[in-house]
Amino acid sequence: MAIKSKARHDLTLRSIKREIAAGRDVAFWLDKAYTHYDNGLLTEEDIVEVETLAQEYYDALDAETVQDGNATNEQIQNPLYEEEDQ
Repeated sequence: MAIKSKARHDLTLRSIKREIAAGRDVAFWLDKAYTHYDNGLLTEEDIVEVETLAQEYYDALDAETVQDGNATNEQIQNPLYEEEDQ
């Protein structure tokens, strides 16, 4: 039984990390990881790995947005930022 549980853990963690690294619906897979953590399938160390990958993805996305000139650093640092002339 322990072998099946370890195999399930490894496959689940690997697939979540692969999806996040590929940038496919990162928020969904991060939420899925938290669900597995709550159910005891993933450990705190696993969550740290997943969060690190998600943070790297979002940091790259933010950097790309700034590089394209679509947002200022203030807008990215403060998601509640709204322009006054709206």
